[in-house]
Amino acid sequence: MNSIEAKKVVEEKLPKKRFDHSVRVAETAVKMAEIFNADKDKSYLAGVLHDYCKYDNDNDMKQIIKEAAFSEEYLDYGNAILHGPAAAAIMKKEFYINDKEILFAIKNHTSGRAGMGLIEKIIFVADYIEPGRDIPGVEDIRNIIFKEENLDQAVYEISRRNITFLISKNVKIFSETFKCYNYYN
Repeated sequence: MNSIEAKKVVEEKLPKKRFDHSVRVAETAVKMAEIFNADKDKSYLAGVLHDYCKYDNDNDMKQIIKEAAFSEEYLDYGNAILHGPAAAAIMKKEFYINDKEILFAIKNHTSGRAGMGLIEKIIFVADYIEPGRDIPGVEDIRNIIFKEENLDQAVYEISRRNITFLISKNVKIFSETFKCYNYYN
């Protein structure tokens, strides 16, 4: 699948606001790929496809995750965690994307994980810092990427902030999020 096909597939499925977000993530990922010497095409594809399942039914995503033989821990969570691995499984099964870098980036874009690959880290961060995001402190992360050029520091800081936010909401936190935080700390 090339970038034009990927963009079309996403545009047909997602609401305009989420489609626009996906394109901004892809464009941010390409800018980051230039800085960190990553494959720009893979970064774009992973970025534009990362939220493909964002509005899918949780039970349907759980079935996809079971069929893909992903960790059963996913089944204890809702859309915020499910949509990444479900999208990765669909990209592999229905769109024949077999590139592990792209699939891992899509799968882990919300939780992160310990020892992420370069494109995984780029999508994890690009999703957080794309120009449409106005999360408190997002400028700090943008500076870590575009001024300091420190990708691992950005991953750590996003993981730390995500955990702090989730604790403040008193919700269960996916184990890979903790592993990501600990690995990059």
